Amino acid sequence: MKDLNNKIDHKVPRIDFKKGFDMKNLIRFLPLILLIALLSSCEKFLEDELLSETSADFLYSTPEGLENAVVGLYNLNRSYIERGAGNNDHRALIIQAKSDLTAGRAGEVALYARLGWGRDLTTGGLGGYSHYWRNYYRVIDRSNAIINAAENVEFPAGEEDRKNQILAEARAMRANSYFILYRLFNNIFITTESTTPENVFELPQDKSSPEEIFNLINSDLDFAIENLDWTTEDFGRWTQAAARHVRSKTAMWQEDWQEAIIQSETVINNENYSLVPNTRDVFAEDLNHSETLFAIQIEDGVIGGGTRNQIHFSVMANYFEIPGIVRSSENGGRGAALLIPNNYLVDLLAEDPGDTRDDNTYMISAYIYNDPATLPEGVEIGDTVMVYTRDSDNPNIYNQYYKTMNPGVLKFQQRDAEPNEAGTFKNIMVYRLAETYLISAEAHMRMGQTEMALERINAIRARAGAAPYTEINQENLLEERARELFFEGQRWYTLKRMGVLVEYIRDHAANDNLVNFARDRIEPHHVNWVIPPAELDLLGPGYPQNDGY
Repeated sequence: MKDLNNKIDHKVPRIDFKKGFDMKNLIRFLPLILLIALLSSCEKFLEDELLSETSADFLYSTPEGLENAVVGLYNLNRSYIERGAGNNDHRALIIQAKSDLTAGRAGEVALYARLGWGRDLTTGGLGGYSHYWRNYYRVIDRSNAIINAAENVEFPAGEEDRKNQILAEARAMRANSYFILYRLFNNIFITTESTTPENVFELPQDKSSPEEIFNLINSDLDFAIENLDWTTEDFGRWTQAAARHVRSKTAMWQEDWQEAIIQSETVINNENYSLVPNTRDVFAEDLNHSETLFAIQIEDGVIGGGTRNQIHFSVMANYFEIPGIVRSSENGGRGAALLIPNNYLVDLLAEDPGDTRDDNTYMISAYIYNDPATLPEGVEIGDTVMVYTRDSDNPNIYNQYYKTMNPGVLKFQQRDAEPNEAGTFKNIMVYRLAETYLISAEAHMRMGQTEMALERINAIRARAGAAPYTEINQENLLEERARELFFEGQRWYTLKRMGVLVEYIRDHAANDNLVNFARDRIEPHHVNWVIPPAELDLLGPGYPQNDGY
């Protein structure tokens, strides 16, 4: 299949007009805007020169331009990973760090995991929250521009489907962005108008209600479902399957179990999608397979293909410090153990000896000696490293274990990368069919339909080689979601939706003997992220901060 990155070429404007219409940038550059206006009112003595092949007028006034603008949305949607993501790209992992399945060992991402950053207005880290607020409102703003422009663009006769494809992708992107923002910040505002110089100072005065938010999100998703094909030749674009998956998630938030069942089962039963038979292959290569519903595209050597990131580097152990080992793909590549799987998650995966998800598939649990030049006495090449233990009473020993021998996450590994590289190119899984199965299982459970709930959750366990459940409840459902979806950015949202986020952080976050500060620091109001003052300053004077801050 063709890759979406190949669509992001020189026709996308070199000048980032998407950022140009951002409210903060407009205010910041207001003096420059006024100067330009003054000069343009005088006799023309400056000659404009279009340095790009594509102008903003072209993007929003022609069918071809709108199609290019839609491709630009995918680039914007990826921005939280690569633009301003901070040291070691830590901001791309904030939502993973704040769950109950991680331990923040070192670096900036660890400060979020420990609730050292971001728990109030004084502890720092608010720039990371702004990173998400601004990124998704940019996506929304440009989606609005496309949606509004499409209504005024004349399409050739017989090309209504082409127009609806453009609208469906833009509306899917808008819905997804609002859904993310609502779950993170709660007190968000919705608008269907794009930002322009004419309306930039019309500031939102109040948050939107949940009813208003979900009405818009669901309307957008319903339109996308109606107008998107089940599959796409350009891997990475929105499809009907991805839109239905998100619609099942919004239904779960609204406790509309029947709608969640309808949407999830429709995807599960579609002939184009199926669980990958082997857990080893779920995160292999470019993720272009029957289980992937939506993935963020990152590719080396392609114009618009994105940049390297250090997500994998952050979640892999630094085993290289142990004599007898050199970095290798088989040992997981290069890592720094900044954000590691905690003992609660590791032990969940180890409960069933047949479970393959910690057998160098989703997680690497053991490292092997592979360097004859530095091999210690008494061990051989291929032996498992057993130098430190996590349960030692000696802090020096267990701290070294967590740094050099702790299990590492393989879901972001570029397997063909040079193993000494900290930055790699790897498509990022966003939504996949395994979660669709687990959504269906939960919705059936909530409806009292135990037999179907067990069938769906046991399909996931069977694929992993784990014994089937004979009963299902919220606790073992959450445990199975942890085993299957860890570090994919879904856990924090799920705990919040079920009303158990604070409880699970207090019970499981970090490790008993390692940086478990979040257990004591978390408060009930932390289920909503604080809106950074830098963002509130750009809204109306009475715009409400989230309770507790």
